[in-house]
Amino acid sequence: MGIAEPSRPKILVVESSYPAAVAVCDMVVKHGCDIAGMVGELDKAIAFARDNALDGAVIDTDLRGTASFPICEQLRKRDIPFVLTGTGAFDGPEEFRTAPWLHKPVDDRELGLALAGLARPAVAPGSRGNLILERLRDEDWSAMQPHLEQVALSAGEILNAAGDVVSHVYFPTTGLVSVFARNGRGKAVEVALVGREGATGVAPILGKTQSAGLESVVHVAGTAWRIAASELMPLLADRPGLRAELLAAVHAFVGEMSDTAVSMGSGTIEQRLARRLLMASLRLGNRELALTHEALARLLAVRRSGITVALHMLESRRTIRSRRNLVEILDYESLALAAGDAGARLMDTEVGAPPSQ
Repeated sequence: MGIAEPSRPKILVVESSYPAAVAVCDMVVKHGCDIAGMVGELDKAIAFARDNALDGAVIDTDLRGTASFPICEQLRKRDIPFVLTGTGAFDGPEEFRTAPWLHKPVDDRELGLALAGLARPAVAPGSRGNLILERLRDEDWSAMQPHLEQVALSAGEILNAAGDVVSHVYFPTTGLVSVFARNGRGKAVEVALVGREGATGVAPILGKTQSAGLESVVHVAGTAWRIAASELMPLLADRPGLRAELLAAVHAFVGEMSDTAVSMGSGTIEQRLARRLLMASLRLGNRELALTHEALARLLAVRRSGITVALHMLESRRTIRSRRNLVEILDYESLALAAGDAGARLMDTEVGAPPSQ
């Protein structure tokens, strides 16, 4: 088996003048990069910067009289570097003053130096943020990293809809993602909770392109690595070690869904609630959880009145403190005991100690 060629950086070119855009694209390719897209309008450029895999961008600050800095803001949210071009001195927001500034017409040598400066440093083991990615062998990580991009996750954002084609696999580094099983009538129940220990949108790891009735929704805002399914599946075919590691992660994911099914079928509302609170707190590393009674009832597919009673029971034993929109864990041992067998397993298997006061 041959060694895969390293991926070339994908660069977005934003320029309202077609001849100037073509000239910049030619220079970008000459300096060892690929063109992710060539866009000349503000709204289209913002959407492209939000929705596509990018390693950098070259942006004209004046799009026929319209300032292009909203595109820079979108790129900054995703931690994607960029080069700015324009005439005269830089005249834009202070937060973008540190970006490379090239006078138009753009000089080939200056653009080459600026593109070289956009290269992101390699991410060393121990700083990848996601435990699945941390376990990858160096050679598998090196093959996968060029295809990964860091993205922000907004609360309520749907990463993968039930029954739809899975476009990306996500590896959260912070925050939490709820995975719901949803039927044809729209009824949904949470079957897994994914943090930095796992991944969501796992169908492509199994060689499938469509979600099997599972929907991934951001529960707590955070960050993640993501990789396009179209880029991950060929990697898995070529790298058995990578495939084995990711299949092990899917096995763990299925195990959590199994535990959830047992909890739903045999546990009391108090036990299920205690398990959910314990899991969320341990994976977030935070004793305080922003949760309403209504949200908990929806997640566990039970009546709100049942959640209220269960919270009061846990409070009476000084296990938690519940306020209108906040649940605080006071005693992890007591909460694990309230969760039954599932609580003991969580305390044994979750990475890291319970958050301190």
